[in-house]
Amino acid sequence: MTSPTESNFRVEPTGQSGGHCACCGNETRTIWGYIYSNEDTAAAYFLQWTRHEASHLPNLDFLIGTWGDDTQNDRKLVAWLYNPAGGSFMAIDADSRPAAKSSLCTRAMRRNEVLSDSEFMSVATRMIDAVWAGDPRIQEVRDLSTTA
Repeated sequence: MTSPTESNFRVEPTGQSGGHCACCGNETRTIWGYIYSNEDTAAAYFLQWTRHEASHLPNLDFLIGTWGDDTQNDRKLVAWLYNPAGGSFMAIDADSRPAAKSSLCTRAMRRNEVLSDSEFMSVATRMIDAVWAGDPRIQEVRDLSTTA
């Protein structure tokens, strides 16, 4: 795989689902897709939020690693919270996120691990930018900043 630090990312939105928030009963939405570095899959992403509820901070998760080669099992889960009031993302411990329980996840990263690895942090923040700019389904999340 080409190093993600050497190329631009491209987003491919692929699926979505809905449900209801366990604490308030409001409708939730989860969207997902893939991030490509050149022609190679660099990560899968999942964005989950409670619709029309800015106080429930949206989660953006990435499974970063090798895809398409079952002999490689190196996918790391990185999790972020989006704060609509400040328009910023904050790394969080990924072990509580649903993807951490998936067989696709090798390791759930802790917040301090992400923040202390400048190269990994650079890749992860560039992936945030790619999803933010490349998946039109997140407009509703962007709009939360006007209600926060």
